Amino acid sequence: MQRTRKIGIGFVVTVALALLVAPWAQAQEAEYIGTKNCRMCHNKKTTGAQWTVWSKSGHKKALEVLKSEESVALGKELGLEKPPSESPECLKCHVTAYDVKAKKAPAKIVPSDGVGCESCHGASSLHLADAKKAMKDKSIDLTKNHHIPSEAVCKTCHNDSSPTWKADRYTLKDGTKVGFDFEQAKKKIAHPNPTKK
Repeated sequence: MQRTRKIGIGFVVTVALALLVAPWAQAQEAEYIGTKNCRMCHNKKTTGAQWTVWSKSGHKKALEVLKSEESVALGKELGLEKPPSESPECLKCHVTAYDVKAKKAPAKIVPSDGVGCESCHGASSLHLADAKKAMKDKSIDLTKNHHIPSEAVCKTCHNDSSPTWKADRYTLKDGTKVGFDFEQAKKKIAHPNPTKK
């Protein structure tokens, strides 16, 4: 009888743990997929050719900037151990999702893509999975796992920690000079989909 009771209690505990862990286990965390995967859906002229807009932007050229004579000279002035294009201190803002501690970007991120789509919109594996499902099921919400960048996201790199920060880069409507203005910066990189509001 005691053995049956122990088995019964063990079963109840196992089921309870499974019920508690199941929702957590099902919650997936998005992974980085790289800009080439964004191009598949986000480069149609009819929907705004967002990938092409990005490919002509300063964000795309972010790693190249670090290879310029000016950046190399600045790196020496700052006492960087490596050239800026190899220094984690610089790469954290010039390459999508660059991990300073690990000294590398996620596997599917191509460093030469600079600041790619996922730097602003977040890791996109779940968004890509939704897009694939939406080919068969039009009720899939493609905005659920797609992030609209906020000012805070931009300011993780566009801030006075940057050695090239200019406190007077932007002029506000009232004439005040500031180093970063989200609304003006957003217009510089705008890539809307004309079929959506």
